[in-house]
Amino acid sequence: MWPLPLALASVFGIALAAPSSTDTTLQRRTTISDGNAFNQGMIGNMTWQASGVLESGCTLSTIVDCYHIFLTSNASAELDTNHLDSPRQRDEFHFPQVSAGTPFSYTWKQYLYSSTGTGTTWFHIMQAFGVVEDNPLVTLDAVSDTLRIKDYVRGTGGPECGDIECPSTPLSNYHGTTTTHQISGTFGPSGNLLYAVTNTATGDQILSYSVDGAMGAGDGYVKFGLYRLTFENMTTANAVVGDWAFE
Repeated sequence: MWPLPLALASVFGIALAAPSSTDTTLQRRTTISDGNAFNQGMIGNMTWQASGVLESGCTLSTIVDCYHIFLTSNASAELDTNHLDSPRQRDEFHFPQVSAGTPFSYTWKQYLYSSTGTGTTWFHIMQAFGVVEDNPLVTLDAVSDTLRIKDYVRGTGGPECGDIECPSTPLSNYHGTTTTHQISGTFGPSGNLLYAVTNTATGDQILSYSVDGAMGAGDGYVKFGLYRLTFENMTTANAVVGDWAFE
């Protein structure tokens, strides 16, 4: 994990955000993107993109180098302006792009507040993303109160991952819990993916997915955070991410 470069202060006009009196988990955050426009940039060699609020710093003891990400409940606000034909909100980090056949292995942590609700439309927590396809290949989604793997290579993003049912678990097993995400594999026609989400405190596995074979036609990269299609009467989306590492 890399510290937030001092240069960001001059680029983004960073100001300290005062904590609310009811906020016991996140305090004295530093604003990177305030949700008033779609922004993107770099932290170390990690890319971030934010249509919502992105702030560095927190006092969540289970994530040391942490970032607060927050999306409004207003379905017409904090939109990713690259996709206004399909309104969506995004607060994501992604690892560098890797060539087909090049092994990758990463970890990160996330804490998703239980106030974050779901609908029937896609809400990506993680994406293994194909550059040639310009679309996700495998995702972790929060949908219909369920945490679910979706495979767009062996399936269509539905409940089936090829000839098996996609792994899923009640979202209550993920809400309000610091989780550790471990992912490794290779992109390309002869690729593979191994992905596991565990409870950071107990080490208990929450969900996992392993597959060999096609992982896109070429290069790819891994994203994580909050990325959702907007819908009427949705809730805010509120999370902390951080402690990413290259293994």
